[in-house]
Parts: sequence; structure tokens; C-alpha cells
Amino acid sequence: MLQDASDQTKPERALDALRKRICLADPGEALPLHEGMLAEEFGMSRTPIRQILQRLAYERLVEIRTGVGTVAAVMDQAHRPRDLITHQGLVRTILAHPLGELSVSQHADIIALGALIASADKLDASLHFEIRARLLAVLGGLIADPILKDAFLAAHWRVIRWHMHDVALDQAQALKSTQRLVSSVASYDARSSADLFGRILAGDLAP
Repeated sequence: MLQDASDQTKPERALDALRKRICLADPGEALPLHEGMLAEEFGMSRTPIRQILQRLAYERLVEIRTGVGTVAAVMDQAHRPRDLITHQGLVRTILAHPLGELSVSQHADIIALGALIASADKLDASLHFEIRARLLAVLGGLIADPILKDAFLAAHWRVIRWHMHDVALDQAQALKSTQRLVSSVASYDARSSADLFGRILAGDLAP
């Protein structure tokens, strides 16, 4: 989940940076992520880097290959329906739990995303990622149950990776996808978490 960089620890900043790097990489290439090189790049010891890579593996953004090490997971279209069904199931579970209202700042974040997408006639890959990640930051902040929240965040990062895969294949179609989702989200019943998650569930998650 993205935070203001000034509020983040060094490992949190490194985790967000690596998520973005993986999501912007060629989805068909196994981008190598060498523990030692990452430790040097981010100015940390190997232990926190190893923990970051374990988190990315939990989110299925990376995989461990014998004799190679950690690499960004190559996107296999055969896995897409499974990933999206898993995500949808978690959203339905969230909707079965009590949900509070969005705070004023969370509501403002949603409105700001809506205004951004309404004025965009094109988005580069980096901005696609930022919009999706910031939406996820709001959604994650609405889930009280820590286990459910953790599972949802992990599943949603995989959905974001699939969207970035689509951006790499067809930017025009990916823009329409993001516009549909964010426009729907921005028109939700103000401050209603249930309506917001309902719109995520009905959004552009179909393969």
C-alpha cells in the first residue's frame, strides 16, 4: 500500500519501488532481483531485502528459481482467471463484513483520482501504476480485519500486475479500462465503503 514517502520507513520505500519496477517491467521477461545488488541500491542489509522479497513472493510478484535466484514472475495467461477469481472472492468476503464510512481524506483521494482520469486523454505506464496503487491504498485502509486486509492487498497487487500486462500490450485499451474503473469508483455513494467495494467487484476484472 502506498503511503506518503515522508511517512515511510526505508524498507517500505524499497518495497514500493520494487513493486513498481516489477509492474513496469516486460511481463514476458523474468527480471532478475539480486539480493546483494538490491541491498547496495537501497542502502540496507540483506536481511530486510530478504524480507521484502519474501513479501513480493507472497504477493506472487516474484518467484524463486533454482540456480537463478529471485526473478519477477512471468505472467502466464492460464493463471489470469484464477487470480481474478481469487480477488473477486476476497472482495465478496469484505462485503460480508461490517464496513465503516470513508474518512474525509479517503473520500478526497477518490475524488482526486476521478478528476485526474476525467481529464486524461492518455496515460503512460507509470501513471497507470500510480493510479491503481493509490486506489489500492484507499481500499486497504477500509478493511479492519488484519488477516483479510493482508490477503486482499496481496491479491490486488496481482490484479494490478495483470493490468500493467495489458498496458504493455495495448495502451489505448488499458486507458479505457482504467477510465471505466476509476469513473465508476469516483461516482460511488459518498463515504460508503460497501458501495465502493461493490464497484470494484463490478469493475474491469474480467479476463
